[in-house]
Amino acid sequence: MLLQRDPWLISQTLMQLLYLLPPAFLLWRSFYNSGATSALLVPILIIAAGQLAGSLAWLAVSGEDAPDLIASAPVTTTCAVRAKTEAVMGVIAIIFGPFVVALLAVAPISALITVLGVAAAAASATSIQFWFRVQAKRSHFRHRQNSSLIATFAEALSSFSWAGAGALAPASTWLAVIQGVFAVAIVAGAWVISPARSAARSSSAPQQHRTKCVEISRSFRLGDRAS
Repeated sequence: MLLQRDPWLISQTLMQLLYLLPPAFLLWRSFYNSGATSALLVPILIIAAGQLAGSLAWLAVSGEDAPDLIASAPVTTTCAVRAKTEAVMGVIAIIFGPFVVALLAVAPISALITVLGVAAAAASATSIQFWFRVQAKRSHFRHRQNSSLIATFAEALSSFSWAGAGALAPASTWLAVIQGVFAVAIVAGAWVISPARSAARSSSAPQQHRTKCVEISRSFRLGDRAS
């Protein structure tokens, strides 16, 4: 709905779909020349999915029109986050689904690797955008990379790491696993240093303090009754 209301966002966000033109050409060539061309498609599709998911997640989290209205809606924060995540992943599935179906007819193993890599890269980029969300106007979409360099580098490194795992999977399973572990480590490191984790820790501290105060007061009451 955000993209439908603002054609400028369509031109800026979906500009990254131009990266899919080379894999589309390679996929078309694969139907006529069944070689190792399909292996080149896997990392390209994974990187494009990660970058596009990051852009869409930024629009859903940081570039929303009325954050106060959404915050006051009669739904929990978990439901709102889940709805935004489903919207981002739904667009990714619609865009990359035809590539996977076409790749399935040429190389089924590469199609399976592409599905896993696209899902992992999109989920990683979306999570990083949620953790480093900073409220901004949608007109600042071009400068979204400047809001948090850590989020930008983490998003790019995770996408390239998942793409590397997808490229290595047909040749060596262990090398792909090592590359996947490296991608998970990048995402985990982003969570550790993210403002969302700091906010969660700061919000849980007063709750623990209140719990201790309640326990202390309860023990005093029991002591008074015993005496």
